[in-house]
Amino acid sequence: MGWNSVTDFKKICNFSNKWLKIFSNKEPKLKDLMDFSMAEECMELGFSLELGHKFLRKYGKETGKLDKLKEIIDEVNEIDLLGSVIFLRWRYFNHWAYDQSEILKENNINWFILTLNHLYDLAVKNEYLFKGEIKSFILRSDAMSFGLFPDEGQVIGQDIYLDTEGRASIKFYKYKKQMVRDKNFERSDFKIRPEEAYRIFYELKKYFGDKYDPFELIIMDVGSWDAVIENTEGKKYRFNGPLFENQNEDLAYLSFFIRTLLGRMDLFVFDGQAKTDRIKKLTLDYNRVTEIPIDRFIFDKNFDRAIWDYKESIIINREENTIEHNKIIGEECKVYQIFEVEGLIDSIFDNFKEENLFKEVKGNPEEAIGIPDEIRKYKITIDYEKKPQRIIEGDFDKRGLPEDFSEFAEILLESLSFYSFEEILNPKFYEKVRRLKDQYIYCSLSFGSGEKTYYYRTEDDEIEEGDLVLVPVGPDNHEAVAFVDKVEYFYKEDVPFPLEKTKFILEKYNEE
Repeated sequence: MGWNSVTDFKKICNFSNKWLKIFSNKEPKLKDLMDFSMAEECMELGFSLELGHKFLRKYGKETGKLDKLKEIIDEVNEIDLLGSVIFLRWRYFNHWAYDQSEILKENNINWFILTLNHLYDLAVKNEYLFKGEIKSFILRSDAMSFGLFPDEGQVIGQDIYLDTEGRASIKFYKYKKQMVRDKNFERSDFKIRPEEAYRIFYELKKYFGDKYDPFELIIMDVGSWDAVIENTEGKKYRFNGPLFENQNEDLAYLSFFIRTLLGRMDLFVFDGQAKTDRIKKLTLDYNRVTEIPIDRFIFDKNFDRAIWDYKESIIINREENTIEHNKIIGEECKVYQIFEVEGLIDSIFDNFKEENLFKEVKGNPEEAIGIPDEIRKYKITIDYEKKPQRIIEGDFDKRGLPEDFSEFAEILLESLSFYSFEEILNPKFYEKVRRLKDQYIYCSLSFGSGEKTYYYRTEDDEIEEGDLVLVPVGPDNHEAVAFVDKVEYFYKEDVPFPLEKTKFILEKYNEE
């Protein structure tokens, strides 16, 4: 059966609370437990003995025992079945049991306490879930948390309003030492297409109408969000939660979805991952100065020491959509690379909260021992769209660099390496021989670590040296994976192994 009215859920909450108090009494009395009002209230709520048996068929008859019930209780989300099995269990002691006082045994008392508690939780959760069609949506995201000391003018809160017509309004609250919230804000009114508003409302209803959990673990010392969703009948539903990135995957997706359709990546929404500022240009300068002892330059007696001044820089320029990688190996040896790939810079910075990138730097303590005859330094210059320029300098090592530098370097290297390939100097391309008409393809294959190779045939011109392929092996032709060592072409009279005796490669092997 369905539970569609909030009144039903409130009645179930009251029912659960009443009987929890009776069963949780330090010395429960049999006459109280056997009071026939239990049956009357169960039937009034729609619970039935038939549905109680349905619960046992679904979850097992052994759930009549406390230890088995504990194993599956968290899986139970059907209020009608759970309430009915409580009714069925009570009816057993009231009507069928040889001795009604068996209900007073500790395990039986705890069975009722466990089921009634879970029934209460389900009813409360369902009472809070959104019902109907969304008319309007208001979300207040407050990024202030205990111990946070924001900068003057930093955005610390936002209000979002959206209705079915696509009318949208956003308020940005900024931090000031003498702050009056109602006056210290900027407001932006705009409109999106009604169908885009519908898409947002569809996702909101999917989460707040089914998945929202009012009992979800509360996280302290973070910001918070409060939402009011009004349905077309004028009923308002209120929801709240922590403004925290890793709290909920569904809310993280919903936050990204709302930012995207509103075209505002600077919104906190539900996860706080707003991009309130963006990097226009990031320059990373690296300098290594190495003193090389003269014994390495014995060919020239005029030098006591040689100095190698090596410089490297990476310049990420968002406005010009370029990434430059420059190396000055010496006065007469300079190497420059420029990458200009649409969307590449955004895809790199999307992995970070840009305004906080390279914010934490430990630095080396005074007792840190330097590298003999060598100095490695760096300088990072960041230009933002809103904030003033920031410069970070220090030793180029684990402690001296920002704490998130290794993650940034890994992502940047992976991104650039994807485009750092060449074909013009690759023997795989310039040594490639085209197959001639009437020639057969023979592949030399090796298995495992063995050096011996075996000939197999194929008609697939896309199979190349270095590929993994699936082939039939042995008298029973069981399948095995082999490595392609060489691909050769032969006319019929020149084949290295008889055509009719050479097995065919089945297909390229997909490692996934």
